[in-house]
Amino acid sequence: MRWQLAVMTVLGAGACGRSGESRIASPGPRVAAAEPAGVVVTAGLDAAAAVTPGLVTPAPPPDPVRAATIELAFTGDINVGGYYADHYDPQLVEVHDPLVEIDAALASDVTLANLETTITRTLPDHGQAHAGTGNQRFVTIPERIAILPRHHISTVTLANNHQFDNARAGLVETPVILAELGITSVGAARADGPPLAVETIVHAGWRIGILAVTTKLNRRPAAGARPAIAFAEPSTLAATLAPLVAAARVDHDLVLVEIHWGVQYAEAPEPWQISAAHALVDAGADAVIGHHPHVLQAIERYRGAVIAYSLGNFLFPNGTEPVRQTGVLHLTFAAGDAVPACLAQVALDPAVTVRAPIYHPVPAVGADFATVRDRFLALSGAAPIGTTWRTDGSRFVTDAACPH
Repeated sequence: MRWQLAVMTVLGAGACGRSGESRIASPGPRVAAAEPAGVVVTAGLDAAAAVTPGLVTPAPPPDPVRAATIELAFTGDINVGGYYADHYDPQLVEVHDPLVEIDAALASDVTLANLETTITRTLPDHGQAHAGTGNQRFVTIPERIAILPRHHISTVTLANNHQFDNARAGLVETPVILAELGITSVGAARADGPPLAVETIVHAGWRIGILAVTTKLNRRPAAGARPAIAFAEPSTLAATLAPLVAAARVDHDLVLVEIHWGVQYAEAPEPWQISAAHALVDAGADAVIGHHPHVLQAIERYRGAVIAYSLGNFLFPNGTEPVRQTGVLHLTFAAGDAVPACLAQVALDPAVTVRAPIYHPVPAVGADFATVRDRFLALSGAAPIGTTWRTDGSRFVTDAACPH
């Protein structure tokens, strides 16, 4: 599914004008896109601010009519290669398409994943032994990430603990390469402005604000270095993010928060995560989507919103239980006259990782379906989450929020 996005940044109080759907103004390192002859685009301005020398600046196009509904899909961690001890281990996705079997589950209006790798045009040390820190060095080449938009994944968050794995090269090159591949990134390190910011995408007339942040870093850039990573301390996460969410609520149809947090391989979120997620929903978030634990955790319905504490791995070289359990979360919102829009449907398409010919996700069926169902429903239904999910054919569903 090909669609166009307008990407802007909401700074501080979150005030920004509406944009059309024909340009991208990246919040990360800025790259000059090819423009028609005679047109100059000033960095930091949206498409309506393009200037044609010698002519009167044209009026901005009218806002597109908001579609009646919009469907968003979310997946967990994606990693297609990294350094382990003394060698580089690639996932040969250019040889074996890892997403062809799960393609149908990924289809939506906007599909967003956590990209847990840096991308550079060449591998450091040419893919041989290196002096880095073992499996904290996730890096891949553009050809292997090009598989994502072929399977509906056209938006990724970069705010995670592996963002600085390949030092400045990975920090700077990754969002540039993604843009070249037609993939929108959020949570990229920022060359200027505050590192924490709500970024706006526009699809079918819907203005969607996304705030991406990590509470985890393997390595940190030097203090004050630029580009600056979207990092927040767990102890101040809610207090830091809530004002940004509240500001974005004013002029967005939907507000989403993507957070890299929690304890690896933990079955349940920590109390501070639950408290912070509730505070973000109270501030106006429609969904809080978590990742980092590498396992599928509970998904909670709270005050008309959805909180996925961890969607686990999605495309990742690990096939052990319960790490192999994953899924694609689908949220459908209805416009109507509601501000914010109401949540019309919540569904999880369960999946599992298989090992051959390379590690890749497939829909969970048979015994695998039962295994994912039993664990996920138990985790989500247990206190203090207390959200009841049920089976509906091949997926899990829970109550939505729109009036019937």
